[in-house]
Amino acid sequence: MINKIYNRRHLSEYLTYGLIAAISYSIPVGVYLFLADYTYSEIPFLGSVLFMFVILIYCIKLAKRRPEYKSVWMMIVEAQFAILIGIVLSVLISMILCFIFIPAFMSGHSPGTFLKHAPVARNESNSGVLLTIFLTATIANFGAAGFMAVMAPYVFKYDQTKDKTVLLDKEISETEAS
Repeated sequence: MINKIYNRRHLSEYLTYGLIAAISYSIPVGVYLFLADYTYSEIPFLGSVLFMFVILIYCIKLAKRRPEYKSVWMMIVEAQFAILIGIVLSVLISMILCFIFIPAFMSGHSPGTFLKHAPVARNESNSGVLLTIFLTATIANFGAAGFMAVMAPYVFKYDQTKDKTVLLDKEISETEAS
């Protein structure tokens, strides 16, 4: 019996929840780029909070699946896979949104006046906008969702006294599984 972490159903779950988390992050980023105003620079961080809540919902779903998940560590690893897929997809979607909303985004001739009411240092070649978007897409999403992925299994799993060691790189034989 192959380890359940690489099951086809679980891979589609990682992709589904990662995509939902990435879309929930990207909607506020799209609003921020549409408004193009420095005074709304906290909007991408709201996207990170939404990303975190999607991962929290996934962790709650994992905790309710008792017979399949014998270990809290397995739940943490599975949530981290969903987070990594969500981060990759949120960076890709954010890149597409930047192509749509920022004129001459990759040509190097982007006007420095895209973001209204911004200080000069934040507006040079739109580096401040890109820094805000891509740092929240990677570091803030990983930090917030990673914290949820570590804490939620311990909070939502009821009986942790029968946890077993996770074998991620080995095949589980039938005698070890029972």
